[in-house]
Amino acid sequence: MERAFTLMELLVVVAIIAILAAMLFPALQKSRAQGRTASCISNLRQIGMAVQMYVNDSHGRMPLLQNRASTNDPLPALDTELVSQVRDNKQVFACPADNADLFKNSGTSYFWNFTVNGQDITRLFSIMGGDSVTHIPVVSDKQGFHPDTKDRVNILYADGHVAKEIQFSTSLP
Repeated sequence: MERAFTLMELLVVVAIIAILAAMLFPALQKSRAQGRTASCISNLRQIGMAVQMYVNDSHGRMPLLQNRASTNDPLPALDTELVSQVRDNKQVFACPADNADLFKNSGTSYFWNFTVNGQDITRLFSIMGGDSVTHIPVVSDKQGFHPDTKDRVNILYADGHVAKEIQFSTSLP
């Protein structure tokens, strides 16, 4: 005598699979967010190397950059002035978590700390971080793209390290 699955048994199996999938989905979403954060950190490290190459070619001076709202603005920006240092790979300027289309609209998902414009690399100072290169932010996400990190942004500091949280203070002594 052949034994076949009843409709009830089939529905129970489908329900169990649906419950397991529902439990797995948040873990997959978190994993994807962490992957985007890791890719963003890699982009910021590459931008940091590009800034260092620019500084080396410019007698120790930081670039003079602005933050554009549109690619139609003729302002010097990360994606226009550092493109040769990243070997014309403009995707470096796109945060993979940029869901606001900032890269598409302005040419970069990243914000340049214009308070360091043109400064001598050996005597950097910024209202954010003072004179400590480990605390002076140079480039960060334009918006809080990363819900899996404490401060929702990744930041490149003047000494070249990238952090997932803010490591500077704006309070004056």
